[in-house]
Amino acid sequence: MNKQLFLPLQLPDDETLDSFIAGDNQQVVSHLQQWLEQPQPTPFITYISGDSGTGKSHLHYSVCSIAASNNLSCAYIGFKNLAELHPDLLADLENVALICLDDIHLLNAQSAWQAAVFDLINRVRERGEGRILVSGLQGPTHLPLALADLRSRLSWGLSFHLRPLDDESRMEALRSRAHRRGMTMPKEVARFLLTHCHRDMPALLAVLDKLDATSLQEKHRLTIPFVKKVLGL
Repeated sequence: MNKQLFLPLQLPDDETLDSFIAGDNQQVVSHLQQWLEQPQPTPFITYISGDSGTGKSHLHYSVCSIAASNNLSCAYIGFKNLAELHPDLLADLENVALICLDDIHLLNAQSAWQAAVFDLINRVRERGEGRILVSGLQGPTHLPLALADLRSRLSWGLSFHLRPLDDESRMEALRSRAHRRGMTMPKEVARFLLTHCHRDMPALLAVLDKLDATSLQEKHRLTIPFVKKVLGL
């Protein structure tokens, strides 16, 4: 089996633990770092809940990056792409060192998928070597899943709930991401974006994508007048 098994597409390489602004969520970051270092992790399941945009997928990508750098096999399955996937993807994944299941709440009407995840957890437990990172909007006992045994299995491990970033941490995240792209974002520009744009991180990062492309094309630094022009404000 390939050392890296990214399903169904290559993961972003700029979403790592170094670029993750933890805010009040440092506990989950510390746990994941230690969890990945354990030859036989206990518990073998880590569950992360949180609202959309709090960084669940970012943490999935981060642990996949760490696994790959440590020459560990890893598989990422994002259920937002459910229409393009089939439960057979989970066959034999118990042989993979790290399995990431993102947005598991989207399996609410998918009985075949729920059964497949349930079976996978049992196989990983029996093998005694792999680890599974799962995320969803709700905690494991509150998931809208018809298969109660799956909710029970997901409760076997440690559960963490991601808290939204405060404004200072949002600005830090924006400025850090801009810096990684070779842009300098003054603090007043970051504050302007928080005041005049949607405040959730996915929306703010989408704005950053637009500013990045336009500033590169026009060779213009990030200023409030430039941001107003690009965003039509």
